[in-house]
Amino acid sequence: MKKRSLLIVLLLSAVLLQFCKKSDSTDTTDTTTTTSTVLFNAYVNGTLWTPKTVSATLTYNATAKTKTFTCTATDTAGTHKVVLNLTQAATALDSTLIAQTYSDTTTFKPNYYTITSGVSKPVGSLKGAYVTISSIDVAKKLITGTFSFNTTLYTYDGSGNVVSITSNAVTSGQFNNLPYTFKKQ
Repeated sequence: MKKRSLLIVLLLSAVLLQFCKKSDSTDTTDTTTTTSTVLFNAYVNGTLWTPKTVSATLTYNATAKTKTFTCTATDTAGTHKVVLNLTQAATALDSTLIAQTYSDTTTFKPNYYTITSGVSKPVGSLKGAYVTISSIDVAKKLITGTFSFNTTLYTYDGSGNVVSITSNAVTSGQFNNLPYTFKKQ
C-alpha cells in the first residue's frame, strides 16, 4: 500500500509540474505603473490650488536685451489667477533661461489676482518671493521649477488709517514640464 501511495504521489507531482511553466517572453501583459505629474499648482493661503488653464511665454526683447518668462494660471471659476514674471539680462537670442534660484523682486515679480467681471486686480503688494528654474528643455520648449511669494493689501479709511490688512501666501508652487512659446520683440 505504501508503494502504491508513493507511486500516486509521484504521478500527481509529475502531472502538476507539467502544468507549471515559466513566464513566456511573448507575454504581452502590461505591468508598467505610470504616475501623473501635475503641470502647475500651489498652496494659496494653505489650500491646494490647481488652475484650469496655464500658459507660458518666453519673450526676447532685442532693444532691452532681456528675456522675460511669463506664466499665467487661472482657476476653474475664472475668479483668481497667479502670474509669474521673471526677467533676466539676455546674452544671446535663444529660448532658454539660466537654471537657478531668483529671489530679487526686481527680477522676479509674481502676483495673485482676483478677477471680477473680466477685470484682474492684484491682491496686495509683493512682500517676498522666489522662483527656482530647475530645468529647461530648449528643444521641446518645456520648463520646470518651483516658486513661492507673499502679498499684503492694506485698506485705509478716509482719514488714512489702516482698517484692514489682507495677506496672501502662495507657497509650494510648482510647474512641471510646462510647455512655453518663444517670441522675439
